[in-house]
Amino acid sequence: MKKYKAKQTRKEIINKAADRLKQLLKTEGKNWKQGWSSKIAELQLPIKISDGKTYNGFNIINLALEAQEYGYESNLWGTSKAWKDKGHYIKKGESAHHVFFTKQIEVDDKEFGIITDDGKTKFAKKKIWFFTAYPVFNASQIQDYVIEKKTEEVKVSKVDILKDVEKYVANTKAKITFGGSRAFYSPKGDFIKLPNVEDFHDTESYYGTLLHELVHWTGSEKRLKRDFSGRFGDNAYAIEELVAESGSAILSALLGISPTVRSDHAQYINGWIEQLENKPEQVLQAITKSTQAIDFLDGLQKKGEKKKVA
Repeated sequence: MKKYKAKQTRKEIINKAADRLKQLLKTEGKNWKQGWSSKIAELQLPIKISDGKTYNGFNIINLALEAQEYGYESNLWGTSKAWKDKGHYIKKGESAHHVFFTKQIEVDDKEFGIITDDGKTKFAKKKIWFFTAYPVFNASQIQDYVIEKKTEEVKVSKVDILKDVEKYVANTKAKITFGGSRAFYSPKGDFIKLPNVEDFHDTESYYGTLLHELVHWTGSEKRLKRDFSGRFGDNAYAIEELVAESGSAILSALLGISPTVRSDHAQYINGWIEQLENKPEQVLQAITKSTQAIDFLDGLQKKGEKKKVA
C-alpha cells in the first residue's frame, strides 16, 4: 500500500476534512443520471477499537470517507495506544488519519480588563470553542490483523462482461478495487475504486465509468503529470473532468461499447464546458489532453491489441 505524507499542520488537516465533506454533498446532491445504485448510507459507521462504540459528529462522515478513499476494508479505528492495548501494532511506514474533538474552554478576554491594586491587569473571562485533532489508524494499517469479511447479498448483474475491454484495461496494470458507493481515482493511493459491478444499471454505465476513472489514472505524476490540484467548482477541476469524460466517450466508441457518444456522456461534458464558458482555449486543451490519455493507454496494449485514435 502506498504511504502518505506523515506530517500535516492542524489547518491542513481541518481544511482537507472540510473539502471532502463539501465535495461529497455537491457530487451526491448533483446526482446527474448516475450509472449505479448509490447511497451515502452505505458508508460504514466507524467504530472505536477501544470500546466498540461509534465515533460521533463529523468524525462519522470523515472516517467513513477516509476508509473509501484509501481503500480500507474495515471500519475499525483506534489510536496507536488503543491498538497496542489490544496487542496489535501499526505497520511500518503507515501514516495516521485524524479525528476531531471540540469543547468549550474559558480564556481571558483581552478587550475587557481592570487594573488591580497591585498594578496588574485582570481580564474578564469568555468562553470559546477549542478545536483539535488527534491521530488514529484503521485496522487495515495494523500488522497481522485479520479483517472479518461481511457476507453480502448476491445480486444479479445487469452488466455483460466484455472480454476485449477487460483485456484492454488489464493491460494497463492499473490497480482497481470494488465496493462502496462511489467511483473515483485516488491520486495519493494511485488506485481506482468502483462500486461492485452488480450495482451498475447496465453494461455501458459500468464501462463508461471504468474508462472515465482510467483516463483520470493516466494523469498521475508517474504518467502524464496532469494537474490534480483543482477542487470541485474551479477551472482545474473542470478541465480534468472534461479530460476524463471526453476520453471515456471516445474510448467507449473505439472499443465498441457504444457506437456514438451517449446522451449522458454529452450531458456531463456539456456541464463542464459551460463552466469553462468564454475560455475556449481551456476546452481545446482538455480535449487534447484526453486524446493524449488515450494514446498513453493505447501504448500499454500488447502488440496486435492496439486500437489507435484516428
